[in-house]
Amino acid sequence: MISCESHYLASPGFLKLAFHIITAVATPIHAFGFYCIVCKTPVHMKSVKWLLFNLHCWCIFLDITISFLGIPYILLPAMAGYGLGPVESPGLFFYLGVTFITGVTTAVFVTFENRFHILFGQNSKWRHFRKYAIVFSYIIVPLYYLPIQFLIPEQVTGRELSWAMLSCIPELPDDGRELFVFATELIGPAITMIVSESVPSIQCGTFLTLNIYNLIFARPSGISKKTVQMQHRLVVALIIQTSFTLFLFVVPVNVLIAFVYFDYQNQFHSNLIFFALAIHGIASTLIMVFAHKPYRDFAFSPFERFFIDHTTVDVLPVFSTSRTH
Repeated sequence: MISCESHYLASPGFLKLAFHIITAVATPIHAFGFYCIVCKTPVHMKSVKWLLFNLHCWCIFLDITISFLGIPYILLPAMAGYGLGPVESPGLFFYLGVTFITGVTTAVFVTFENRFHILFGQNSKWRHFRKYAIVFSYIIVPLYYLPIQFLIPEQVTGRELSWAMLSCIPELPDDGRELFVFATELIGPAITMIVSESVPSIQCGTFLTLNIYNLIFARPSGISKKTVQMQHRLVVALIIQTSFTLFLFVVPVNVLIAFVYFDYQNQFHSNLIFFALAIHGIASTLIMVFAHKPYRDFAFSPFERFFIDHTTVDVLPVFSTSRTH
């Protein structure tokens, strides 16, 4: 089989270097995000403090798995590839990566559900079922992709089928690692991805809609207008934060499925998909900081002296020289 046209951006060396840079940049940003959540969350955000902490942890677990431990170099449209990370276990890191993705989306659902329960649902029938729904949602997170682990093909035969799917051979890692084949047919992974996308999407969409509807058309009983306005801003900030988070998952994952379905091969574009997933952690942390005003104000506080006019006006006392006769 012929080799693909050589291009550095399509090489495993570029992907590995790019992911190491992402890890170096992401580490202080994640630490800053943790500090903001733990130390700079105001009283009116107290009910979502540990929900944001939970979501941030899931995002970081995913970030570490993809951009440091895993570094997936996938040879689409074959569902096979190499792990370029320090530990050569692509099967394990594939499972952890997709599991952490569903963990992030489930954390988003729990955040939206909490807003609905606190503001509008404490007297609804939902309050009797919510804890069971939340526990069940977290239980199935590691189960979504467990079935296809038992469908991983025998590797020698799988490699032969995978090489046959490629129109040309891209540049391969030079450290002697073996190609790992996740699947040789699309149907199993596609069904799993549809289920793992649909369940959290329905959950998030339902409670997002309920929050928006109630904020517009209903006023929480016993809550002042000022509190409603603060909670409205908080929900809007959460919508902005989580929408970008979900967008950074949905688009790359579905493009990946499309590449396999349409037998499209372009190693640079394949690298780009996983690059988009790798920068998710940085993007989600920055969006969290800038979407929530308390965190944003703290982030910009060192620069206030450059933008705020500190001009002072001296007021001198005026003494009258006239005399009263």
